[in-house]
Amino acid sequence: MQIKRFIQVFVLAFSVLTITAEEGEAASSNVVLEVTGDLSDAVTTFEIEELREIGETEVVTSTIWTDGVHRFTGVSLKDLLDHLNIDGSEIKATAINDYAITIPVGDAVQNGPIVAYEMDGAPMSRRSKGPLWIIYPFDQSSKYRTEAIYARSIWQLNRIHITE
Repeated sequence: MQIKRFIQVFVLAFSVLTITAEEGEAASSNVVLEVTGDLSDAVTTFEIEELREIGETEVVTSTIWTDGVHRFTGVSLKDLLDHLNIDGSEIKATAINDYAITIPVGDAVQNGPIVAYEMDGAPMSRRSKGPLWIIYPFDQSSKYRTEAIYARSIWQLNRIHITE
């Protein structure tokens, strides 16, 4: 009888821990972007809705990785940096797979690159280069169609570190 009671208590405790862990994982999985900087130990995190609240913008362009022209929706890189009151000189952008690229803060201009979270009105899955993808307006100007700019168009973005 004692063993049966022990097994029941163990199963109940395991179930509670599993449910709690799944709830915690679901809550933390809403964070899509982490921003850090040299000047502060603070970490700022964003969910998609928080990025939307900064200001939504669109870039309609083709890319070398997709077929045809697509409508990308996201937050302007300039607006994101302004929102964070960033004065640094470089952005180290890192993807989920740890691919990292340095982007000059000077790239963050009006009508420039965006941190896209939708393509053609739909959220981007990891398979479709999401949840975040830095998109430049490639079709707008030949200055955005260079190897350096293509390298800065990091997909599966999940971390930004601002350096002086």
